Amino acid sequence: MGDGRIPGLVALEAARLYWGNDAWHENNRGQQRVLARSRSVPAVPADAAGHALATAADRNGFAVLDPGYRPGLIEEVRAGYEKLIDDPTVTVDMGGRIKDAVRYVLDPVDRVPVLRELLNAPVLSALDAYYGGRWRVQHVRMWRIAHLPEHERGFHHYGNLWHCDQHPTSTLKYFVQISEGVTAEGGAFRLHPVPSTRRLMRSGFLGQGWAKGPARRQLDDPRRVVPFVAPAGHGAFVNTTRCLHRAGNPPEGTTRGMVQLTFVPAPDPRGPGDPLDGLRPDPNVAEGRTA
Repeated sequence: MGDGRIPGLVALEAARLYWGNDAWHENNRGQQRVLARSRSVPAVPADAAGHALATAADRNGFAVLDPGYRPGLIEEVRAGYEKLIDDPTVTVDMGGRIKDAVRYVLDPVDRVPVLRELLNAPVLSALDAYYGGRWRVQHVRMWRIAHLPEHERGFHHYGNLWHCDQHPTSTLKYFVQISEGVTAEGGAFRLHPVPSTRRLMRSGFLGQGWAKGPARRQLDDPRRVVPFVAPAGHGAFVNTTRCLHRAGNPPEGTTRGMVQLTFVPAPDPRGPGDPLDGLRPDPNVAEGRTA
């Protein structure tokens, strides 16, 4: 290997041992200082519930909540999703091997305006506590995943293999369950909390879907894995850089929908207006890209 891959592999292994995940450049103390500084002098106050959620998301890498959305909101979100998801003019297929294994809606907020209501008071309070009131929405995504036959499950399609994302560690994602009746056996998104992720990274996890030794045996251990099986309308904050995670596999003949909002630190305090105003199209949801 004379092409620079050896230093990269060494850096990844060092990250797994030191940080407990495999994002090397993103795990710098500057990211920790950004959050610590924002929280020490919060620009926007958060309530006790918001602080509890932010603490859980920081300590464990995730926090599940019932945001108390108004009656009918999730049904309206799901109706928008169902209207769009089979329309090739407003969606793009982004599967790794089977293109339509995962399908994204282009510019979902513009096409389903009620998505704006997902950022209600409890969600905003949690974000304000996590970021000290200084954050912005990086992008909003809405997608559908389909069943993978057994012979395809060892290949990358739509995040179906265990992995940590390569984002700055200050990135936080908010997943909103829009499909009804999601179960651990029926395609639920799943993750390892930060403590479990660290143990796996240090005991044989080698990269996306690749592990040996104790990590190989423990990746799918139900005593370690947390499936997102909350009812439709519930949400989960997840730090996907610090938590090993993967998509589930919906049963044959079914699909699963999801909405995801991604947040990053911002230099200025959050204003009183709509955080989604001025949101630009997501450049990573495009023909030729893979999820």
